[in-house]
Amino acid sequence: MNSIQNSFRQFDPDLGMVSADSISVRKEAPGSLGESGAPEAKGGGFLDALSKTLEEVNQEQVKADDSIKDIIAGKSKNIHETMLQIQKAELSLKTMMQVRNKILEAYKEIMRMQV
Repeated sequence: MNSIQNSFRQFDPDLGMVSADSISVRKEAPGSLGESGAPEAKGGGFLDALSKTLEEVNQEQVKADDSIKDIIAGKSKNIHETMLQIQKAELSLKTMMQVRNKILEAYKEIMRMQV
């Protein structure tokens, strides 16, 4: 995930270091009751979903890079598939950047709230 954070810093050098260690996430046993007394929803949390999505975006970027390398090396002559892979990787990166921007906006808004 460090390579993904580094690529985000290329777009936004002010992005702070955020890691799973620096985020306090309370994990409870499955089937336990949450603060409201109701059973908590099963499945991954927000951090898990975000990590999974970042990995998928990274996989798309790697596939696009490999396709470009294959075209340059002459291993593949299918430029159409390569261009589709590049566009798919670009779209997934742009979407992830928009999600990151929304998360940062929400974080800044929460920090501005008075308690």
